[in-house]
Amino acid sequence: MLSKIIPAIFFFILIAFSANAQTDSTNNEQDTEDKTFDKVEIEATFPGGDQAWIKYLQKTLNANTPVDNGAPAGTFTVIVQFVVSRDGSISEVKALTNHGYGMEKEVIRVIKTGPKWIPALQDGRNVKAYRKQPVTFVITDDRKKKKKNKD
Repeated sequence: MLSKIIPAIFFFILIAFSANAQTDSTNNEQDTEDKTFDKVEIEATFPGGDQAWIKYLQKTLNANTPVDNGAPAGTFTVIVQFVVSRDGSISEVKALTNHGYGMEKEVIRVIKTGPKWIPALQDGRNVKAYRKQPVTFVITDDRKKKKKNKD
C-alpha cells in the first residue's frame, strides 16, 4: 500500500510544480521585457568577442585626451556603465568615476558611437543588461625624464 501512495504524491508534486512554472514563466516574460539585469546567464558581448572590443577601444579611443586637457602624471581607471538593450543597442551610458580631464567623456563617446552588441541572455531570451567597462589611462611626465637625461 505504501508503494501506491508515494507515486501519487510524486505525481501531485510534479503537477503542482508544472502549474507554478507556467504561471511564473508568463510573469517572467513581462518582467524580462522591462527589467534591466545586473547578472545574467550569458553576458552581452561585443560583435567578435573580447578581442574585437579591445581592438575597437584602442582604435577609437583618443588616449591623449587627458594629456591634452592638462592631467597630471599618474594612472587613472575610468569606469563607465551602460545598458545593452534586447536589440543590442546601447543606452544609459554614464561614468561611475570622476577623474576629469575629459577621460570619462571620451570613454562615454566611444561607447555611444560603437556598433550594436549581442544582447545578454536569461532563460533563453534576450534581455536588457548592465555592463561596466573600465578603461585605464596611464600618463607619464616626459618633462621629468628629459631633465634627468640632460643631467
